[in-house]
Amino acid sequence: MKFPRKYSLQEIAELIDVDFVGSSHFPVLGFNEIHVVEEGDIVFVDHPKYYDKALQSKASVVLINKKVDCPKGKALLISKDPFSDFNKLTKYFNPFKSTDSSIAISAKIGANTIIQPNVFLGNNVIIGENCVIHPNVTIYDDVVIGNNVTIHSGSILGADAFYYKKRPNGYDKLLSSGSV
Repeated sequence: MKFPRKYSLQEIAELIDVDFVGSSHFPVLGFNEIHVVEEGDIVFVDHPKYYDKALQSKASVVLINKKVDCPKGKALLISKDPFSDFNKLTKYFNPFKSTDSSIAISAKIGANTIIQPNVFLGNNVIIGENCVIHPNVTIYDDVVIGNNVTIHSGSILGADAFYYKKRPNGYDKLLSSGSV
């Protein structure tokens, strides 16, 4: 997820109440999971097995649970619980927004697209031209669909990722903040 503006490392550290390594003015542009992270993004890591992968990734900032040597050109956010702090970023920058209708007011539907009964289109959904969305399809917030697409009945697009962290008292879910 990209932020609506450039943030400083210090602003992000204060937002999630963690210490940092690097210039307080170090630019932070967004956050993402390790397999899709880009330059300017924050990535989190909380297991030694993946420290090197995160530290050598394209991410500019690593949210990590151990103080390590900071690679050149990067910054660190030192957290007791990077998983929970990553979820704090999601809640802050991408809070849940409800809608009062089955097709959100902000949804955009292209020319010659057919929307069948009982379809749900969330906030900021964009559907291209000449598409067919069959009955009982759910398309969550911020999903973008191109032209000439058919989505069959019962499909769900944009639902949360299946990513959990085992805790002593159960499981914590990683909150999704991206789009499809």
